[in-house]
Amino acid sequence: MMQASQLDDLQLAEFMDRAQRVSRDMVPFGKTVLFDFGDLGRVFVNASVSPVTFEHAARFEQRADCRVKTKISTLKKLVDGSLDPMMAVFSGRLKISGEMDAALELAKRLKAANA
Repeated sequence: MMQASQLDDLQLAEFMDRAQRVSRDMVPFGKTVLFDFGDLGRVFVNASVSPVTFEHAARFEQRADCRVKTKISTLKKLVDGSLDPMMAVFSGRLKISGEMDAALELAKRLKAANA
């Protein structure tokens, strides 16, 4: 049986693979987003360059227009539409700081690409 940390690692690797695949076709929108997954590390999305880049690092300190703190399982539910973003915020499962429009635009583009 897989432990929770192994499942989280697997989900993060799957997210990164899918995000990097769809990022090649994603049109930049001039913003950066930092996903903070706690112990799993951070993912920095640079949507101000072409192609859009997703970079994973245990510690990533580059400044971003928007910071999203959540669990990878929550992010997956948000992208596939099984969790309402407002419910995630109100329940504390999703914390957004900075320019919220950057996170919303990225989510819209990931969802459109079926990432």
